[in-house]
Amino acid sequence: MRSKWILLAVLLLLIAGAVSVYFLFFKETAALASEKEIQELVETQYEGSTIQSISLKEPEYVVMIENEKGVYQIVIDGESSEVTSLKRLQANVDGTPPAHEEPKPTDPPAETPPSEEAPPPTILTEQQAIEIALQEVSGKVDDIELDDEDGIRVYEIEIEVDEETEALVIINAYTGEILSLTWD
Repeated sequence: MRSKWILLAVLLLLIAGAVSVYFLFFKETAALASEKEIQELVETQYEGSTIQSISLKEPEYVVMIENEKGVYQIVIDGESSEVTSLKRLQANVDGTPPAHEEPKPTDPPAETPPSEEAPPPTILTEQQAIEIALQEVSGKVDDIELDDEDGIRVYEIEIEVDEETEALVIINAYTGEILSLTWD
């Protein structure tokens, strides 16, 4: 009887050891998105912007883009391909197209005088998103939801146009850009 207990204990230790070895050496970790995938994501989500640089700082990608509003730093989770941070580093206040100059990673962003310093972009409020949607489609707002779509935060706004027609407006929650408009 005692030898059965010893045999059972040894068997349990072997199983526990095998499971430990599996998790230590053989369990796969989530694969990071490729630089090409990150580039395609940024080009899709930030149309009209020029990608200045993409750098991998595991497990995140740091992407620098430039558009008519300024220079932005985007941080994207390499495993989930979701945008985790969007910061404007330099504002383009005069409305002219930006100069396409490669940023130097060691140089800090250009500073503007404190009175002109623009705050970093933040998520729009529901009310701001509704106002943007209603400028595009006249009607009554049925529902609004903050969601993630292809790694970016969006507002999905349902607008009842009349008794038979409804529109779904999807707006980038950071920029206010209308990403899609669907009629039902």
